[in-house]
Amino acid sequence: MFHAPTREDYKAMSDLNRGIMKFEGADSPKVVTISTVLLLGSIAALIIWALQAAYALN
Repeated sequence: MFHAPTREDYKAMSDLNRGIMKFEGADSPKVVTISTVLLLGSIAALIIWALQAAYALN
């Protein structure tokens, strides 16, 4: 049966397993690295696209 989280439940999990990342291994270095690469790559692609669209660089 479902129960509200207790202090003991929160002590057992790391800070990154809270919020929307409520699954085991959410704070593993592999997942963090992949997420960081995807996020920064997407931002870089958007900046490059915006510069090309605004200034017709190519």
